Amino acid sequence: MWVFFPFNGPGRAKVVFINIKLGKIGEHVGDWEHVTLRISNLDGQLWQMYLSQHQGGSWIDSSQLEFQPITSYFDFPTKRPIVYATLHGHATYPHEGLVLGGKNGIGVRDDTDKGSIMDMAKYVLVSADYLGSVQEPSWLNFFREWGPRIDYNLDDQLEVLKKFLLIRKLKDAFENMIRGLPKEMLGEEGPTGPKVKNSWNDDEV
Repeated sequence: MWVFFPFNGPGRAKVVFINIKLGKIGEHVGDWEHVTLRISNLDGQLWQMYLSQHQGGSWIDSSQLEFQPITSYFDFPTKRPIVYATLHGHATYPHEGLVLGGKNGIGVRDDTDKGSIMDMAKYVLVSADYLGSVQEPSWLNFFREWGPRIDYNLDDQLEVLKKFLLIRKLKDAFENMIRGLPKEMLGEEGPTGPKVKNSWNDDEV
């Protein structure tokens, strides 16, 4: 299931006990995210769910997911898995809370919280070769970036951000963490669409 977000907001970092807004770092126009459901062909039960997280993701067993009870179209009770999208970055996790992308208490914050709900049952089927009757929308075959690329001076951004840190050792650790981020976070760059992703034709990795 693919979701398009119009804008990926600026990142935030945690340096021990200090929270720092990263300014332009992490911003870009357009953001494609997805989850994959692995369902048994034998009984239709959900086995696992793949949650995309920036440059990767993770498979989560259905027993580790949260579920929301609903009434189906056939008037019998059922349940639907809940996925939490992070503030600004839209990485997906099975539970609310903070996931820190780093080590030793220094890293980029992935924060999730219960709040607004998007009903993913209201989807549009865009591709299914085995059905034959599904007409792919033209946007699915747009293979360029879904947003402009805008470069900014990372050194200037770092100098502004490091002013929040008074200890030299923390400044150095913070700078190393920022320079180790994926290149997509170090400039404004729109993402490529679903068909360009490896997971479109191959398994999730």
